[in-house]
Amino acid sequence: MAILARMMDAMLSTTRRAGDAAAAATDWRADAPGTYCRRCGATCHEAALTASGCPYCRGERVAWQGVWRLGAYEEPLSRWIVELKFHGQWTWATWFGRELARITADVPADLAEGSAVVPIALHWRRRIGRGFDQTMLVARAFAQASGRDFAPLLTRRRATTPQSHIHEHAARLRNIQGAFVMPDVDLAGRTIWLVDDVKTTGATARVASHLLRRAGAKRVHLVVLAVADPGKGRA
Repeated sequence: MAILARMMDAMLSTTRRAGDAAAAATDWRADAPGTYCRRCGATCHEAALTASGCPYCRGERVAWQGVWRLGAYEEPLSRWIVELKFHGQWTWATWFGRELARITADVPADLAEGSAVVPIALHWRRRIGRGFDQTMLVARAFAQASGRDFAPLLTRRRATTPQSHIHEHAARLRNIQGAFVMPDVDLAGRTIWLVDDVKTTGATARVASHLLRRAGAKRVHLVVLAVADPGKGRA
């Protein structure tokens, strides 16, 4: 076990260095607060942000307390996510998880009470085809790096059409409705960090958030690697 632990530490350290090197080579940094809307996650100038949201979401209801993102779904972040999801480079998950822990480290204690990290899971068929569940790996790394509980509570019981193949928001909601189930758990008073890879319309996260709320979660924070900005390409 000790040998295995040392091997894992060495591998993860190498992954962190590779991620840091890629970020340095492209001059990439995670987005700072004030560069995007904390209600919907869309890129927006600070002057256009208000307590009720940005021009893209003002007046609309959201299912979560706030959105944290590493960046918009564009180069080079989009390429790294594609490498993780579709090219088998699953070790990116460790670096992404550490970056998510870093950008959420300063959340006030009263907004993070009883924190648990919950990933939006793949259907088992897609997981077998891909060889792993990328969001599960990211969420686990995020929980470990941030010292939060890891709670894979959501199960995708239905193999839905990939949301990236559906462009209408209403159709995305219909596609994902009823796709998730949860065990009978009591989340009363807990703060949930709901993790996904890319947010486009937010339909998947909305359904998952409602399930978590019904189980008693006090608040849900949505944490994503990237947000596909309105009007730009779908992720």
